[in-house]
Amino acid sequence: MTAPTSKRKRVAKPPEERRKDILDASVEVFLRKGIADAKIEEITELAGVSKGTFYLYFKTKEEAAAAAWERHLNVFAEVGEAILGDTEVPIDVRLVDAMESLCRFSLRHADIHRALYDAAGAEQVKIAANERLIRLICDAVGSGVDAGDLRCAHPEMMARALYHGFCGAVTDAVTGFVPIDHDEVIQTAAEMTRATFGLS
Repeated sequence: MTAPTSKRKRVAKPPEERRKDILDASVEVFLRKGIADAKIEEITELAGVSKGTFYLYFKTKEEAAAAAWERHLNVFAEVGEAILGDTEVPIDVRLVDAMESLCRFSLRHADIHRALYDAAGAEQVKIAANERLIRLICDAVGSGVDAGDLRCAHPEMMARALYHGFCGAVTDAVTGFVPIDHDEVIQTAAEMTRATFGLS
């Protein structure tokens, strides 16, 4: 008498968890093959879902790529938000730590940036994340000025100049446009922050 074969049981998951599984699988496939050459079947197989389930969440693989990019940049912005919003930490430490941490995050996830940047609406999502972080830096600097811990006549312009300078250097490193040592990028982000706001 042969033992009955066990069928793999489909696990019911909450919609947000299922969506995360599909996005995680999408990123993995896009990293390996690129968006253009990826197949939805590869994503669904990796995520352990049917094609029908994929289409409940995304109309196309390009839409999944755009959602993955948006999620990636939201996490990026949250890194800066958590550091800059911690008012228990002195403002000079927060500013330097935020810029260093944003650098590290970008460089550590350079492969995701390269794989997803061509997704639909990528530039608009990037601009929104950038503006969110510039506003956070500006608000933190303004609070530091009000408390007498910083001297800065134009917090918004200084925050914008610092952030975009950092962004340009990191983008060059991420894309390989010019060969830049990653440790040097992080060190320079700290030096730029100190110089911009006259920190010791």
